[in-house]
Amino acid sequence: MKKTLIALLAVAPFAAHANLITNGGFEAGALGNYAVGSTLLPGWTVVGTPGQNVTLQGNGYLGQSTRQLDLSGTSDSRGGGIEQTIATLAGRTYNVSFDVYTGGLRYNGGVDFRINGALYGLNLKGDEPGNTTKTYAFSFVATSTTTVRFQDVTNGLVSHLDNVSVTAAPVPEPATMAILGMGALALIRRRKNA
Repeated sequence: MKKTLIALLAVAPFAAHANLITNGGFEAGALGNYAVGSTLLPGWTVVGTPGQNVTLQGNGYLGQSTRQLDLSGTSDSRGGGIEQTIATLAGRTYNVSFDVYTGGLRYNGGVDFRINGALYGLNLKGDEPGNTTKTYAFSFVATSTTTVRFQDVTNGLVSHLDNVSVTAAPVPEPATMAILGMGALALIRRRKNA
């Protein structure tokens, strides 16, 4: 009986979910600076200390292979950031992932990550060798719509962000749940008859 139930669970398909974040790879938008309050960077609102900005960097900057957003901007000081509000369902679990590059000891950046104002990641570093980014992943249960925020928190020169993704955690499709339920009932009935 256990083997049959395990086999049923192993083949159960799960629904795939798309990224809820708009422009999470920062491939859209003009290269350059965006001041606090700007909504010109597609999908994002620039937030932070008045007078700060963020800078959309092109491919190849600091050896990176893709475009990235530098949260420290042209001032290379703390306070610049971005946020985006997305539609989420209350009670549903979501997965967040993103890449950070802070340039190690030479540039010494750092990024804070918040969901609806709650701090999830403090002074995150991306100090991998070879100028590569470090990937971070978090999960949260939504209460309604969700706002994700990334902000530079050091006086370092580099606090890069890339590949931001928020996806709903996979759940079995309704048809799969029905099949699993019928299989479990059949196994229980079979055990009673034996």
